[in-house]
Amino acid sequence: MTFEHPIKGNRHQFVIKQHFHTAHAIGKFYGDDEKVDVHIIKIDQTERKHKRASIFCAKRNWDQKAETGIMADIEYAFHEEINNLKPFKFRNHQAISDYFLLWRIRHHFHISRMEDQDLIGITGSDLTKEQEELLESNGVMFIRENGVVPARFMTGIQVLMQLDRQRAGVENLKWGLLTSTDGEFAVADCYYDLTFMPISPKLALCAGYTDINIDRQSVANANMQSIAKATEFYFARDLDLCPVA
Repeated sequence: MTFEHPIKGNRHQFVIKQHFHTAHAIGKFYGDDEKVDVHIIKIDQTERKHKRASIFCAKRNWDQKAETGIMADIEYAFHEEINNLKPFKFRNHQAISDYFLLWRIRHHFHISRMEDQDLIGITGSDLTKEQEELLESNGVMFIRENGVVPARFMTGIQVLMQLDRQRAGVENLKWGLLTSTDGEFAVADCYYDLTFMPISPKLALCAGYTDINIDRQSVANANMQSIAKATEFYFARDLDLCPVA
């Protein structure tokens, strides 16, 4: 399903390009040109891209309240961890786990975008576009005439529900910091069941490990797994510096 454009000028400042993996996290891999290497699987081609490039984003896939509410809180806590690295025992492992979940849930709905939903027995309201946008900008969901709910509201609800449902599966994870002594990490567009997240060219968080240094062969093994997990693309500061087993 295509996204719904706001009124011309976007006066309520809705976020249109919504990252499933945050622009801040992608920016940690910037080269001197403030771009990253992105290998696009479908065309088997590598391009240099800015962190706000369309390939990193869904387009208005969840509602504004979800974007600026709990999602923003999870992102902030994760950014605090990767901006200010702490020793293992002082690390906020739950914040890292919450972001891991958010990333994979948002990516799922990016790949499998929801459709508008028809509510049986609900008539809804005959609102103008301006009235609809005013409600959404104030965190209120609306139902259109004939009981139609825009897909982005249903997606926002589903993201929050899945966060609650899946949290039990990661609440006991402890994330070790892997430091490469030779070679750089590549990053998949999502990892799903692989509890691994590169956070800079030389650093990655991995559940079930303590903080350790890893050699070139181990980095190559990690990069092979990242490439295998990638759905549409994988990226790095410089893919030529990412060994592959």
